[in-house]
Amino acid sequence: MAANAGPLTRPFSARVHGTALVLYFLLLPYVVLSKWRHAAGEGHATLVRALLVVLAVFWLGFLYQVVRNVTQLRRGARVKAGGSAWLAGLVVALLALLAPASHATLKEATPITIPFHDQHHAPTTPHRTSTAGLGSLPLALMAKRRGDLLRQQSDEAGDFDVDESIELLRARNPDLICQLVGLIGERRAGVLDVKESTPASGLTTPTTPLVACVLAPTATGTLVGFAREGGRLPVAPSWSGEDIAKNIVALHEGKVVFAKSEAELLRALATRTLQQSVVVYLGAANQLDDELAACAVTVVPHVGRGETASSLPITPALASDLRVELLRADPVVEGLVEPFAPTLRRRCIEMVAYLALHRHEPVTGERLRTRVLAHADVDASQRTLANTASAVRRSLGVDADGPRLHPVTSSGLYVTHAVSSDVETFFSLLSRARQLPVSDASSLCHRALLLIKGEPLASALRGFEWFLAEGHGARLARDGEWAALALHHTALEKGNYELAFWAIQQGRLIDPYSDALSEALTRVPRLREFGGDGGGRSQHGPVSPRGAVAMSWSFSRFSQQISK
Repeated sequence: MAANAGPLTRPFSARVHGTALVLYFLLLPYVVLSKWRHAAGEGHATLVRALLVVLAVFWLGFLYQVVRNVTQLRRGARVKAGGSAWLAGLVVALLALLAPASHATLKEATPITIPFHDQHHAPTTPHRTSTAGLGSLPLALMAKRRGDLLRQQSDEAGDFDVDESIELLRARNPDLICQLVGLIGERRAGVLDVKESTPASGLTTPTTPLVACVLAPTATGTLVGFAREGGRLPVAPSWSGEDIAKNIVALHEGKVVFAKSEAELLRALATRTLQQSVVVYLGAANQLDDELAACAVTVVPHVGRGETASSLPITPALASDLRVELLRADPVVEGLVEPFAPTLRRRCIEMVAYLALHRHEPVTGERLRTRVLAHADVDASQRTLANTASAVRRSLGVDADGPRLHPVTSSGLYVTHAVSSDVETFFSLLSRARQLPVSDASSLCHRALLLIKGEPLASALRGFEWFLAEGHGARLARDGEWAALALHHTALEKGNYELAFWAIQQGRLIDPYSDALSEALTRVPRLREFGGDGGGRSQHGPVSPRGAVAMSWSFSRFSQQISK
């Protein structure tokens, strides 16, 4: 029955029509024979028998149509929708149930066409292979996809051979699919190296639309890419749009719709009626509007190695590849996938900086418009916010967890991951240093002061008013002063006057008007560079902290030199 699920799941009208045809097929011979005998004694016997002959011809034509449809279905060809097609599908299903032995050796005798592509040696067309050479997970995913297409009466389902479909559907393994869903968890997108011997912690049914595809076999299992709405599905770089459509499997009980252009995507999103339907966009994701990308699954070439299921979940480290540097005159973002658009560079840097400093909490779009992107007390427009967010998302790129700037949620919240800042690292180091004695905290203070590469935001002529309004500047000045004084004190005790001088100078970059730092600077002894005669060989020697003494003057000697 599963093999012919398409013909058996016609619309209700087709099933009613098919039932009526069954009654017609069974009752018409009885009516023709009985009326033929009774018409012999009637006056209009010739007319009645002529009508009966016409009915018999219609019955033979109907029988021929049903037999023809059965033959086409057995060969895998498509038949027109209607009651006759529904009845033919019922006959084919009954034949499959009554004669299962005819398919006993199908697995060895008939190869199954499998659109599987290795990402390193991908053929241009689907190759034929036997199911005996596949792992249990790829086979289960193929069976899941074939069953979905037959149940949904997809156009592609009409090209399937019936015997092949029957054999493939016997490999369905819902428990294995549920175990894969359990390994994925709540992640938006990524890649898993699923081992054949991975123990199952329980069966999990996906609560949201989820799609997956087999990327390549590994030494111990299978590399599988997955994604939910708003995420990017990793695919093999050599796959075409047709290959992607043939390899994607819906892990949920729903429908997958593919769109190649933005117009097709809009049409697919507007016409989908089922909540469990998911739309996969096969075009360039970086040219897609953020709001549209959040409603669909986009694709991205997978060129890295997969993660093992045992390594999940992945927690981004504090020092990530993407880093916002604000402890310098000109703020920058290091590690971008592509440079910011020149016309939006300042706004993009400011937006990334704000999101990085608030990366542990979601930020509303309203706050970004009125606090971050505003200028001269004029709030930014929604279009400006959307354009800036799109430019930021393209430049930050994606990782195994999807876009580093997540698509905006339905409530208008912006969230990032794997984006850090030197300001956060600075505060984290000094927070640990304050819990230690001053002598032990000097190394952490030294590391924190090394992060300062200039007067923070000195060259930012516009924007960053929020940095002062939210207290980041005041906290930076307070912690910077403490770190400079702590390192200065320890360096003086050890006689390392150069380090003491450097520490105060670094602190003054953050707060040049600090009285405490200015006073501490005067307590650093000056280094003697020249000898007493002013021209000795000591001026060519290295300056050492051991030669640091307080400078003294001899006015009497100076007056004697003038009198000469």
